Amino acid sequence: MMTARGLAGRQASLGAWYGEPLAAVDAGRLCAEAERLLRYRLCAGRPVFQLQVLQLLGRYWMGNSISLDYRQLAASTRVQRDRALLELVFGQLLLSRKLRPALQHLDNGFRLAVEHLEVVDYFRLVRRHDLLRYLPLSDEAAAPQGLQSLLAEAAVIRRLRGAERFARGVSHHDTLG
Repeated sequence: MMTARGLAGRQASLGAWYGEPLAAVDAGRLCAEAERLLRYRLCAGRPVFQLQVLQLLGRYWMGNSISLDYRQLAASTRVQRDRALLELVFGQLLLSRKLRPALQHLDNGFRLAVEHLEVVDYFRLVRRHDLLRYLPLSDEAAAPQGLQSLLAEAAVIRRLRGAERFARGVSHHDTLG
């Protein structure tokens, strides 16, 4: 699993999870690091989109509203791979707090990412997103959770719902008719 700092690399993986909760102090350091790298890359005429996404991530974990930042980044790129990364990261951040629009962003990100994914990442995302659909989402933010915690909770819910479906599918209650 790749950390948020992986967004500062050459080409970020679209199959990674960047939505791990960060302490505010760590998020502040991440933003400062991204800002430093952003200035360097701007002066060198190199791409900066991933660093802008990294700043978005840091601001989120610092407790700032990032809706406007997200909309500005979405409007600033026409590169499908970049847009996929933004949608996946934004969806992950929302899902880490179990916010309702998370799955819509993950779906959009996956749809945009499909042609850029390696086979392993494709199936990793399909399985991950299918399992995460079991989580109850809300308009009110929950306490932040990391991916492993979210997957474990979703797996329990899936098992319970499977047991419910099996119990309800029984048409008789005894062997005598």
